[in-house]
Amino acid sequence: MKCEICHENSAETAIGADGDGEELYVCKACAERELVRRKKRREHTRKTQESAAQNQQQGGDGEPPILKAFVNAVSDMVDGIERVVKQHEDGLKAEKARQKEYVPLDGMDVDASYMMRGRLHLEGLHLIGEMDAVQRAVAALDLRLEGLSADGIADVGHLYTFCHSGNTERAKRVVEQIVEQERNARIRLFEEMPRVLDDSVCRALAILKNCRLLSPGEYVDLLSPLRLAAMEGMLDGIKTREIERIMKAQRLASDDQSNVPVEEREAADADRADEVNRRFEDVVMNDEE
Repeated sequence: MKCEICHENSAETAIGADGDGEELYVCKACAERELVRRKKRREHTRKTQESAAQNQQQGGDGEPPILKAFVNAVSDMVDGIERVVKQHEDGLKAEKARQKEYVPLDGMDVDASYMMRGRLHLEGLHLIGEMDAVQRAVAALDLRLEGLSADGIADVGHLYTFCHSGNTERAKRVVEQIVEQERNARIRLFEEMPRVLDDSVCRALAILKNCRLLSPGEYVDLLSPLRLAAMEGMLDGIKTREIERIMKAQRLASDDQSNVPVEEREAADADRADEVNRRFEDVVMNDEE
């Protein structure tokens, strides 16, 4: 976890809430600076209040409300300035992070079983529920797994481009580890969690056989678990090679299609659905153990 003040160093300690604020998890350097800042502000407030109290004793009944309002105004102004400065610094850091260039990793030496459309195919990790953990681990290493979005569907087919911002050799080692995790996930599906895979495949087949509208993005998403099943010989009526050919052939529109008339999009999705209904009518899971 990153420091909640500098957003660069790792959080090492927690400091208590300040006023109406919340507990902060920060690095040691920021913790020391924050505690010093709070101490100075408390001393400033105390001295101002003591001065106001003295003036109240000396100035009669008409002065204390005015002095109190002035003290509060000064305190609020100081707090406001500090907030603005911190927001500006946070904004600069966020902008710097956004400007950091992440580029796809070239020359990945990965078994074709774990690649599709030039991306890592991580359906196994998704099905066993570990994809989020992998994403967090990759992000912690300052790397990226960028999913494919199309037709309103995020992470279509659980296909990911692996991106890095510097050390190519380290990035390749991380890819090897991700592929190993995907391999283990598929083994778990086949040996320990077959019902999870069966359910995903059967749901996909039910939609492919009966849908009335089907976008390219949803088509690829439904074929993703079927590819795993076909590679293990679990399907009758279609082979792995054809599933891969269909997945590669789909034109995935990641951009806004608001300029395309709704009637035109629905007509194309309807024609695709009719064709898919016919193609998958006789595709079933076999009874082989």
